[in-house]
Amino acid sequence: MTDPLPIILLTDFGTSDTYVGQVKAVLTARAPGASLIDLTHEVSPYAIDEGAWLLETALPFLPAPAVVLAVVDPGVGSERLPIAVRASAPGDPGSVRYFVGPDNGLLSAAAPPDSRPSAPRSCPAPPGLDICSIENPEARLASVSATFHGRDLFAPAAAHIAVTGHHEALGPARDELTLLPPFAGRTEGTTIRGTVIHVDRYGNLVTTIRKEQLPPDFTLDINAHTIERMVRTFSDASPGALACHVDSSGFLAIAEREGNAAARTGAARGDAVVLTPR
Repeated sequence: MTDPLPIILLTDFGTSDTYVGQVKAVLTARAPGASLIDLTHEVSPYAIDEGAWLLETALPFLPAPAVVLAVVDPGVGSERLPIAVRASAPGDPGSVRYFVGPDNGLLSAAAPPDSRPSAPRSCPAPPGLDICSIENPEARLASVSATFHGRDLFAPAAAHIAVTGHHEALGPARDELTLLPPFAGRTEGTTIRGTVIHVDRYGNLVTTIRKEQLPPDFTLDINAHTIERMVRTFSDASPGALACHVDSSGFLAIAEREGNAAARTGAARGDAVVLTPR
């Protein structure tokens, strides 16, 4: 018997309740021996875009083959479909990752950025993706709660894939997938407009402006604060100073050295940033 595939978890469940533990209990019962990797359970509640961004930026570092179980699901129990997606790992068509979760845009990382739309919508499946809806009663718990598909439906489906190495038995094939636009700043003339997509535990503000979009010299405005310094690493800024840097994700971020840029600027996820070349 081959070992089950590792299962990588990303949710907005937090860790103060038993939700994550219940999901892991189901995974362990149905896929004994599978390695469970907690990517994060601290996605902002209901924040599909943040969850999709966190998954996309972590994807290059995740093992393959593997199963990614992602649940940020404000539409749980509604008509949105539960799905499983088989995708070839970038640069290695012989190795695959499976994505299990709601069809609400959260699984956009499964699709190449250049195949994604300019606005969130259901799209024809890009080449290299095989999608099915999760309908097989044997791949769910006997009783499915209307509000906890992460435990009752997605976890059993992820465990099935981890054990069997395929997803076709979960349900009928689909030819569409809900996708979010690529994460990037919007160019307006010489100005680039973005938003804060994530605030990390240090208070760093990570924006949707990509490294490749940066001009040689610029200012960045956020919440009436103008930031004029770009640094390579935190220690290049003076203690207490605000500065821009390229985050390890490859996106432009705002930090206060040995401080909290979110508290300093009063900024939060979703706030606008405006980059102006100098």
